[in-house]
Amino acid sequence: MAYALWSTVLVAVFVLFGCSSGPLRSEGTLCAADAECGAGLSCVGFGAFSDAGCTTMVKACSKQCTLDTDCVSLGPTYKCFLACDGTRSCGAT
Repeated sequence: MAYALWSTVLVAVFVLFGCSSGPLRSEGTLCAADAECGAGLSCVGFGAFSDAGCTTMVKACSKQCTLDTDCVSLGPTYKCFLACDGTRSCGAT
């Protein structure tokens, strides 16, 4: 069941995080480094946790957060997620 859940999450991440054509990327777009992201955003990893540990599945421009309420400015579907490195960032649900 956990595998099916993470497979669904992975597909959703790739659908939600498209590529941007502008020089600085908006929230949710794929990235490789902070310099690619727009003002106030960082290039953060989104991970999948399992019994075997945590694997970073994709890196995207996002806002760092502590609580779900920190993500409200991005839209009603954004929540605060834990990354493999212990940091937290906003992502669409």
